[in-house]
Amino acid sequence: MSRVSERALPVYLQTLKQSENLGEEVLADQQQIVELDKRRQTNRQALRAVKNEKEENKIWVMMGNEFVKVEKSLLGSWLESDQKVLDKEINSLRDGLKSKVQALKQLEGEEIPRGFFLEAMKKNELSNIGSTAGRVTERYLDP
Repeated sequence: MSRVSERALPVYLQTLKQSENLGEEVLADQQQIVELDKRRQTNRQALRAVKNEKEENKIWVMMGNEFVKVEKSLLGSWLESDQKVLDKEINSLRDGLKSKVQALKQLEGEEIPRGFFLEAMKKNELSNIGSTAGRVTERYLDP
């Protein structure tokens, strides 16, 4: 082996090790997002079933290994709070995933695509756009 390749080998192995670790973290985070999303979907279905239940004021719920009769309003608030927690966990994992993918791409020498860090618009931003667009079209449509 030449002297250049002998010096480059430890750096190459370190880079390879870092990219392997980041790749495993990315895959683990993606899997965790899928699992949390399944829980969120099940939670959403339960919340919808509770809201659609019209006959009973109390509902039987399985908590752990026991069935318990709980008031609809209390159960609904539990499910809604669980939904918020799941949303926060998923969003924080997604945000962390972006930085890990960015670091992985940099280690691999790839360029990060434009728009990689775009975020969805919030409701108030969308409504502002809708009201602004409505005013603009009204201005041009009026004679």
